[in-house]
Amino acid sequence: MVIISVFFGIAAAVVFTIILTPRVVEYVESVEIRSCPETVYDSIRFQRDLMRWSAWPTETGSRCQTDGTDGEIHAKTIFLDKKGTAFGYQSITEVIQNQKISFSLESKGPPHIPTLDFHIIPIDNQLTRVLLHFRNDITPPFHFFLKLFGIVRWTRKMHEKDLDGLKRFIERSEDYQGNPI
Repeated sequence: MVIISVFFGIAAAVVFTIILTPRVVEYVESVEIRSCPETVYDSIRFQRDLMRWSAWPTETGSRCQTDGTDGEIHAKTIFLDKKGTAFGYQSITEVIQNQKISFSLESKGPPHIPTLDFHIIPIDNQLTRVLLHFRNDITPPFHFFLKLFGIVRWTRKMHEKDLDGLKRFIERSEDYQGNPI
C-alpha cells in the first residue's frame, strides 16, 4: 500500500509540475552595433545575409534556401538537413522600414508557435541597438519536456550567438563611418 501511495504521490507531483510550468517562453536580448539603422535592417531582412551571420546553420548542421522575394513579407528561409530534406522554415511576417522585422517559424517537432521580432533602435547616426524579442507558445505537455531537456535554454543561447554574429558581420563589413569596406 505504501508503494502505491508513493507512486501516486510522485505521479501527482509530475502532473502538477507539468500543469504549473509556463507554456509560453518569452525573452528579449539586445546588442549595440556600430552602424546605421538602414544597414542593420537590411542585414536582418535579407535572408542571404541572415544566413551568413546566423548561428543556426552551423550549430545544427543544416543549410538553407530562400523561397519568395528575399527581404519582403512572405519570403521564406527553408531549413534543410544534410540530406537536403526540408525540416522547417521561417517566413517574414512584418517589415517596418529601418525599425522592425518579424518572423514566424515552423518546424517539425512538438506543436508550438514561435515568433521572432527584431526591433531596430537608432542611438545616433552610427550606433544602433537591436532588440531580439522571441516568443514561443508550446503545447502541453511538450513545454515541460523542452524545458526539462534544456531546449529552451539552448534556443536562447543560439539567439545570443545570432546577435553576436550580426554585430560581427556588420562591423567587419563596414568601417566605423558606415562605409562599405
